[in-house]
Amino acid sequence: MAIDETLVGEVCHIKGKKPDAARYDPAQTPAARNDYDNLILLCAPHHKVIDDDEEAYTVERLRKMKTDHETRTTPVSDTEAGQVAVAYSTVATVGQSGGIAAHNFTARDVTFHTGQHADPISKRQLEALENLWGVLVTLRKEFGTIIFIDMILVAKEMSEYFSSGRHRQVMDSVREYADVQCAVRKIASVNVDKERPFVTHRIWSIVFGVIAIYGRSALLITNSYHDKNYHDWRLDSGTDQLLRGLFPASFAETIKKKPHGGLSAAIEYLEAQFLTEAGLQK
Repeated sequence: MAIDETLVGEVCHIKGKKPDAARYDPAQTPAARNDYDNLILLCAPHHKVIDDDEEAYTVERLRKMKTDHETRTTPVSDTEAGQVAVAYSTVATVGQSGGIAAHNFTARDVTFHTGQHADPISKRQLEALENLWGVLVTLRKEFGTIIFIDMILVAKEMSEYFSSGRHRQVMDSVREYADVQCAVRKIASVNVDKERPFVTHRIWSIVFGVIAIYGRSALLITNSYHDKNYHDWRLDSGTDQLLRGLFPASFAETIKKKPHGGLSAAIEYLEAQFLTEAGLQK
C-alpha cells in the first residue's frame, strides 16, 4: 500500500496486541497474536476508524474483509515479490519489535527504523524525514511561549495586557517578540531547503504550513507590542487564508472558535498529518 513511492500501509492486529487494544483476546497466545492469520494491512485512517468502532468491526468481519481481499488479488511471482522488497527496502515501524534495524532515531514517541539493505536514496529520504521532524520539534520549542499564552489566556485577557498591563506575569513571556527581528531569527535558524528533493510535495507543504503558522502568530504579537493593542489571530485575514489553505473549512472554523488552545490544535493536526504522510503513526 503506497502513496507515490512511500509505503503507508500499517500491519494491524485483528485481535489486539495489548490488553487496552481493540478486540484483545487474553486467551490468545503471543505466537498466535503475531501470526499472519491475526494480521491485516490497513491504511492509517481506516486503522483508526476500525479500532474506534469495535461493535461494527468485529474479529469475524475483519477476517472476512481480509479473505475477500486476498481472493480478489492476483498472486505475484517470487521474482516480482523480490523486486518489490528491494524497491521498498527502507521500512518505517512504530512501537514494534523484531525485524532488521541498522539505525534508529527517536522523535518524541516515534521511532524510525532503517533497513540494513536500503539503497542510498531510500536512506537519504528517511534521513530527510528525520531532519524535518527535528525542525518541527525545534519550532515548537522556539515558539513555545506563543502556544503557551494562547492555551491559558483568552483574547480579552491578552488585550488587557497590551492596554493596561494586566496579566503581566504570563504575557511577559512573549516580550521578546517586541523585537521585530525575533521571529525572523527563529525561523532562519532552521534549515529545511536541503531536504526538498527527498520528500513528497505534501510533506513539504505541511512543514511550511507549520512554519507559516508560527511566523504569522509571532508577527501579530510583534504588531501588538508596536500598536499597544492586541492583534487577535482569530480576526486576522492573513491567518484566515492560511488556515483555510491548510485545513478543511470546518476544521479551520473550529480552530478559530476556540477561546484558547486553537494554535496548539492547528500545530498538532499538522504534526499528525506529517506522521501519516510519512507512513508512520504517533
